[in-house]
Amino acid sequence: MKIAAIGLLALSGMLWAAPDLNDTFNSLKTATEAKDAEKVKMLAPEAAKEAKEILSKSDNPADVMEFAKGAAEYSEYALSVVAAGSSDAQTTIDLTDLLLAQNNKSKHVDTAAAAYLAALAKQSPAKATAGAVKILAGRPDNEDALYWAASGNSANPGVSGGYAAKLVSVMRSKAKPEGVSEADWDKKKSAMLGAGYYLSGVAAGQQRSWVAADRDLKAAIPLISGNAAMLGPAYFFLGLSNYQLGKLTQDRARMQAGIKYTEQAAGVAGSMQGQAANNLAAMKREMAGPPAGRR
Repeated sequence: MKIAAIGLLALSGMLWAAPDLNDTFNSLKTATEAKDAEKVKMLAPEAAKEAKEILSKSDNPADVMEFAKGAAEYSEYALSVVAAGSSDAQTTIDLTDLLLAQNNKSKHVDTAAAAYLAALAKQSPAKATAGAVKILAGRPDNEDALYWAASGNSANPGVSGGYAAKLVSVMRSKAKPEGVSEADWDKKKSAMLGAGYYLSGVAAGQQRSWVAADRDLKAAIPLISGNAAMLGPAYFFLGLSNYQLGKLTQDRARMQAGIKYTEQAAGVAGSMQGQAANNLAAMKREMAGPPAGRR
């Protein structure tokens, strides 16, 4: 975003050709630098509207058109950075909603996405899930939105698993965004990959897709090792997956692996602990009995 260049162009050459946009742009730039959310909320849509009017007239000089394009993008930039930097959740929501209404495909949506979804989550998880779907309509590879869409649809494993698989695919290939440090990006990439594999694996386990559950949850474990809320369900479905796959193939070693994972699940406090303990007892009784063919 060539903000400085646009500013110079506006001050030196465009006053005569686009006086309204020139004034709005410079006021917006001042408001953005001052982090004045109320003024940005008012001026950014106005700048976008004035720029659109100029761009709709093909007989305008090339430099005027270039200025209008730059001003339109700057209006998106202004909404995103002020939304992301605001400490007021409603302000973040309002500014990001304006940006999404103005151009939901804008790359600047990515700047505001995490703050926007966190602000919506303070109101309700359902609003965060709906906000994620709204972002994905224009930015289908936004990792923050993919995470919220996957986790928010956990009651519907088919939907959750689809978003989670896309999150894994995106994070495996996505380059570090401009302006983000290597350390911060590595941390976020690991967290998002861990969440993606975990959510995909749990969704597969809920659908009794044992091979996929085993594969994805084994990939998740090293990345979620410090997260008990994820580890309990991960070990639970790893236990089920390996035990059931072992039964299907008459592989007692794999059934024993399932028992081991289930023991780990039973040792992690959380929503799956009681069911894991019940599964563990049932698995051990079954393993202690005679082989199926001798009953």
